[in-house]
Amino acid sequence: MSLADHIRAESARLAAACTTCGECVRACPMTPYAAGVDAADPRAVAAGMVDVLRDGPGTLEALAWIAACCRSALCTAACPEGLDAAVMLRLAGFRARGALNGQPRIPVKEDTQFSPRVKAFARLTMTEEEQAQWL
Repeated sequence: MSLADHIRAESARLAAACTTCGECVRACPMTPYAAGVDAADPRAVAAGMVDVLRDGPGTLEALAWIAACCRSALCTAACPEGLDAAVMLRLAGFRARGALNGQPRIPVKEDTQFSPRVKAFARLTMTEEEQAQWL
């Protein structure tokens, strides 16, 4: 099974199991920072995220919520169905960013300092010989 197939299968499984109760949205610490989410019905935001999981367009509020995710996993702890809502958001983020050859609906996060940070942390654990070989 390819990664894309796994993402599609897991997205479908989670979307089918979600009741869109909105508890994940209510528990999220990022809703004040996602455009329109604070004023929206949490059930509608959750339903929009599930729509994205099903490869639908989602709602503007759902896309804003997906983009704002900080991976606190408070959504997972709040889910009465016991679903991993953080994984749902991650998978919805893949889809919303066009990772499965879809049209991107939210911007891809760019982190120009990612590689320098990796090198800095690697230097803390690598010998000089390993650094010369890998960095």
